[in-house]
Amino acid sequence: MNKRAFPPAALAACLVFATTACAPGTDQDAAPERPMQAQGDPLPPPAPASATSTTDPATDPALDRAKAAAMAFSGQLRGKLQAAMQAGGPTAAVEVCHAEAPAIADAVMAEHGVRLGRVALPGRNRHPAQAAQDWQLLTLDLFQQRVSGGEAAADQVAVIREHLPDGIALRMMRGIATEPGCLACHGSEVAEPVRAAIAERYPDDHATGFAVGDLRGALWVEVPADAGTTGGTP
Repeated sequence: MNKRAFPPAALAACLVFATTACAPGTDQDAAPERPMQAQGDPLPPPAPASATSTTDPATDPALDRAKAAAMAFSGQLRGKLQAAMQAGGPTAAVEVCHAEAPAIADAVMAEHGVRLGRVALPGRNRHPAQAAQDWQLLTLDLFQQRVSGGEAAADQVAVIREHLPDGIALRMMRGIATEPGCLACHGSEVAEPVRAAIAERYPDDHATGFAVGDLRGALWVEVPADAGTTGGTP
């Protein structure tokens, strides 16, 4: 790919996938739930039979809450990016991603009563705050093993209901796949205007060099235990 300017739609796709893991209308919405054992630091012992969650995933309020928050975040950010592209082109969209994505995340967390964020593969983050820690890192490692074994990055979903810390009902993580449009700002060759915009806002960027189909990171959601949820450590 040469370094000439590319269509605004390509950057919009790149930025959407850079900041979301389950944007409305993508194949990731249909990815099957992949339950997994909770992972902490250190790993907990196996759960006794009495501690195993019996919540039906089809009627799980905590999971519904996690999905709704993820969809809200991705949908709101997509709208902001589309408006920025129409008003100011690709560099305006980069600025929205940098300046407004954190505010959108804060608003969604407050509205849905969850914690959420984006994490990258080790050493491949665009922002230091996207470095995965503890259970996030272990889950990303599992995702990468599955992708290396031939599974699609977009199909990686983990829902953790057991052996969670006190106060946590459920954790969910969805993999972020590298789509063709993502190469505009995450591939091996990035157009110079976009490279300059990224460097200005993310001086420690390490999120380039990906190919289509690669796992780039994940969107995670953590639902607290309260009167409307189930789960957590018995």
